[in-house]
Amino acid sequence: MAHHQNFITFIHSLKSFDENLLRKPIEDGKWSVIEIVGHFCPWDEFVLQHRIPYLLKGKSLPKGPSVDDLNTHSSLLARNEAVENTLEKCIGIREDLLSQLDQISDLNWMSELQINDANIAFYEYLKGLMEHDLHHIDQIKSTIKTGDYTS
Repeated sequence: MAHHQNFITFIHSLKSFDENLLRKPIEDGKWSVIEIVGHFCPWDEFVLQHRIPYLLKGKSLPKGPSVDDLNTHSSLLARNEAVENTLEKCIGIREDLLSQLDQISDLNWMSELQINDANIAFYEYLKGLMEHDLHHIDQIKSTIKTGDYTS
C-alpha cells in the first residue's frame, strides 16, 4: 500500500513542473512524461473493473485488452487534454485503486489468478504492476532531472 501512496505523492509533485517539460518526449520517438502518466489511468481502471471484482467473487478473469491499443489511446488522450486533468485523473483513479486494495482480505491476496496460460498469486500480479510503475517513475525522474525547469 505504501507504493501506491508514494505513487500518488509523486504524481502530485509533477504539478510543480512546467507544462513544456511534461509534454517533452523522454527520448526521441518515446512518450512524454504526461503520456506516461496518462497510460496509468486505463490500466488502473482495468484492475478496478476487470481484476479485483472477479478475484473477490472467485470468477475467471476476462481477457485483458490489447496493450498496444490501450496504450495508443491513452497516450493520444493525454497528449490532447490539459496536463492538470491528466494528473488529477491519474491521482483519482489510483486513490480508488488504493481504497479497493485496502479492503481485500489477507486470504484473497494469496488467491491464484489464471492470466492467459499462467497461474499467479494476486499479490504477485500486483507486484508486477508495481515494478511497471517504478520503471516509468524512474524514466520520468530522469527526464525531469535533465529538463531542470519548474514553473
